[in-house]
Amino acid sequence: MGEQKIKALTRKVFLKLSPPGNGDIIGDQERILSALTQEFGTVRFSRGLLKKVYPLCREANWEITLTLVNNGISWELIQLEAGDQCERHFGLAVDLGSTSVAMKLVDLNTGKVLGEESSLNHQIQYGDDILSRIFYAKNKPDHLIAVQQATVNTFNELLQRLETTTGITAQESFIMVVSGNTTMIHFLLGIDPWPIFEYPFAPVFNHTGYLEARELGINAGGYLYCMPSVANYLGGDTVSGLLVAGLHEKEELGLFIDIGTNGEMVLGNRHFLVAGAGAAGPALEGGISKNGMKATAGAVDSVVIAENELVLTTIGGHRPLGICGSGIVDLIAQMLLNGWIDFSGRFNPEKSRRIVSRDGEFGVLYASQDESGNGQELLFTQRDMSQFIDTKAAASTMVAYLLERLGVAPMDVERLYVSGAFGTYINLESAITIGLYPDLPRERFVFLGNSSLEGAYALLINGEKMDAVARLQERIEYLEFGAATDFISRMYASRFLPHTDFDLYPTVKAALRKQGRLR
Repeated sequence: MGEQKIKALTRKVFLKLSPPGNGDIIGDQERILSALTQEFGTVRFSRGLLKKVYPLCREANWEITLTLVNNGISWELIQLEAGDQCERHFGLAVDLGSTSVAMKLVDLNTGKVLGEESSLNHQIQYGDDILSRIFYAKNKPDHLIAVQQATVNTFNELLQRLETTTGITAQESFIMVVSGNTTMIHFLLGIDPWPIFEYPFAPVFNHTGYLEARELGINAGGYLYCMPSVANYLGGDTVSGLLVAGLHEKEELGLFIDIGTNGEMVLGNRHFLVAGAGAAGPALEGGISKNGMKATAGAVDSVVIAENELVLTTIGGHRPLGICGSGIVDLIAQMLLNGWIDFSGRFNPEKSRRIVSRDGEFGVLYASQDESGNGQELLFTQRDMSQFIDTKAAASTMVAYLLERLGVAPMDVERLYVSGAFGTYINLESAITIGLYPDLPRERFVFLGNSSLEGAYALLINGEKMDAVARLQERIEYLEFGAATDFISRMYASRFLPHTDFDLYPTVKAALRKQGRLR
């Protein structure tokens, strides 16, 4: 038998079997299973694979490679190849996001990432936001099929690109781990996600088990496994994130935060895990401003106000075309510290010539027609500011509510794990200045990047983590933020920068005093 170098989710085994003959008339299936029994116990042999046994085994002179996956109860045979193919053992990790999809091709003998590609999710043609797509598909089977097909097309496009860059065909990857929110996994399977958004907000399913990739129309070999969800707004992407953060393994109290269009957070340690989730809004992805944009070339990604002058950088060093989430957070923090806005986010036009009035509304002109890359004025307006503060208030209130429900003070949080692309590129000081994150010692923050993708990868290269995934799904206690009677009043208190209670933000208070903004 071939040797497994890491504990991947799938196992490849090379067998040299005695051929039938001289009175040995045992069936081909039984011959194979008998050779596996000692190491794997009862193994399931699918009908589809049974059709492949003849003539493959005889043509290969009974020297064959088998691929097995553990389905949680027993081992399942998912592929049969002629000769010793153990060196070619591949799998795929996927982050199925509502905006973009990222995919890694992995060598399952070594854990090495051989290629990585990402693409916009083709579902976007049916709505920029998730809710639009849900309404598009609701009670319309043909529309639901179209959304599913768009998802599958995105997968197949990425598989083709990986094949081009690595020379490894998609059919050679016999296992794919997909991590996404609850709605995205419903769409992938072609199941109407409407129940997620209608009382009592219970999804159609939380766990898929193993699925055949080709049955979904995905051009990969073998099986697909979706990270299980916990609740309507707490999906497999959060379970993946927790797998990476490891809250469930540690004594220290940790807080996991993933703030995007939705805000998901989990507080706990090895003894308990309590989670909450709710709508945050598109502001943190640059989606609220007329000149807001994703973090791509030409997006303003950092801002400093030095000697009352605006200094900014853009992705790729191009002339500015708009502003992304990290740029917005910097811009607001810097304007707050320098008095360009007050604590409610209202502009102070006398503070800078950059604060202008357009169509009866104040805004900050961060790039004039001469300065921008498209010959247009780039503004962050009072309306943009209000929408951003709403999003920031929702996110910070969720954190505060979760902590209070468990009787935990912010300073009791020993480690704060920040997930998501937004969290990766944001300036931590700016985020704390505007009250997006608690004012904790900076060394307590851990930035995980795309933990949805990394969690899928972690499971792919270590099948033993399947037990941890199952425990996470079962153990997390879920709080429904929408059911909190005082949530709106709490949000109002969080609509100030950084908060109505400055004592919650001692380092920001000190910085404001230094700038002469507070006594």
